[in-house]
Amino acid sequence: MEETGGTVEDYVRLNADYSNVNNNALLKEYYKSTKPHLDSEEIEFLLEDKFYYDEDLDEERDVRLKKLAFKEEVSKAKKYLDDTKAKYYAEIKSRPTINNEQQKANDFFNRYNSEQIKAAKQHEDFKQQTTSLFNNEFKGFEFNLGEKKFRYNVQNPNQVAETQSNINSFVGKFLDNDGNVTDTKGYHKALYSAMNADKIANHFYEQGKADAVKEVITNSKNPSVGAPRQAADTFVGGLKIKSVSGWDSAKLKIQTKKF
Repeated sequence: MEETGGTVEDYVRLNADYSNVNNNALLKEYYKSTKPHLDSEEIEFLLEDKFYYDEDLDEERDVRLKKLAFKEEVSKAKKYLDDTKAKYYAEIKSRPTINNEQQKANDFFNRYNSEQIKAAKQHEDFKQQTTSLFNNEFKGFEFNLGEKKFRYNVQNPNQVAETQSNINSFVGKFLDNDGNVTDTKGYHKALYSAMNADKIANHFYEQGKADAVKEVITNSKNPSVGAPRQAADTFVGGLKIKSVSGWDSAKLKIQTKKF
């Protein structure tokens, strides 16, 4: 089919093996091709008249002649049908080639199949890598916060592996049934967060330290009424902060000490 551009029906006709076909069926096929003006009943009558015999009633000579005639006709039929296959093959090869539009369609179909096979293999490889990552020794994801690293533990790694093996699990949350984006803001927020995970985590880490320092300073400016407050040390993100009561808040200073 690839060589000739033929159809499945062409393939069946070209690969018919007449050597194993019943001789009576072979002759009927031969007569259908060479005597298209006859119907099946007429062909059956013709074969019976020319080749059928009764060894108990017919003369031995007549029986022998009909056997020989039948044999000759079968040989002729086989040769005719084999020759027809050869001519048919040559006819298919000589058919005009497909036009440009048909060629483009064939090229697109073949390229699509190739890409589908490649995509399926890539996805299977990705699933295997994901399963290997989320094994029993998986400790969680690390985030870079300045010079430090913090790990976020994953409670159910097997479930996470299954969910994240298919990108549609992520994108599908922002689409409707027709594939249209219904939550543009949510999609870009999620995608930006995924692409800048360390940057966002570091931002909130630094914000937390700044808020802690601000709270200490605020408490120092507004001491509560009552017993005198004692000096207290507070550690925020590696910084040591000491709040002392009785200081003039207008003259409050932050002193750093190098170690």
